[in-house]
Amino acid sequence: MGTWNAGEPNVIEVPSGKRVRVRSWRDAVDRKADVSAVLTPVASKEFSASSRPSVCGSEMVTIDWPDYRLPRRTSQALKQLQDLWARAESERVEITSGSGIGRAGTALAIFLIIDGMSPADAIDWVHEHYSQDAISSHAQRGFLMDFQHESERSYN
Repeated sequence: MGTWNAGEPNVIEVPSGKRVRVRSWRDAVDRKADVSAVLTPVASKEFSASSRPSVCGSEMVTIDWPDYRLPRRTSQALKQLQDLWARAESERVEITSGSGIGRAGTALAIFLIIDGMSPADAIDWVHEHYSQDAISSHAQRGFLMDFQHESERSYN
């Protein structure tokens, strides 16, 4: 195991120095992740052959998350993302969604907030360093702005 190298395709390095790969599950990759987080409303066994994620990891974590919306099981999703972010310290973690933009960008912002950034700064950082089209719905933006409250309610 190990972490991602700087400059690898789709690898994002956050201000604290941690790295995560963020991509569309349709994109082919050269290097395997240790764990792939698939943000989808479809159970992994139900993907059609044409929509099956190109997941390249020894482990796949599925988070029930419809496109343009929020995770269906918020507390469970936040716990999974917190665990994945902790693992990114020593493992190659990737976030994948259909386009690799809206849900994946929202999950990246959650990582930044977990890492200590304010929700507003995390959104701005994702727009500047990842994709201006990320965090594309009002629901996703509102969810992030309320994240601290949500995480306190869920885990304390």
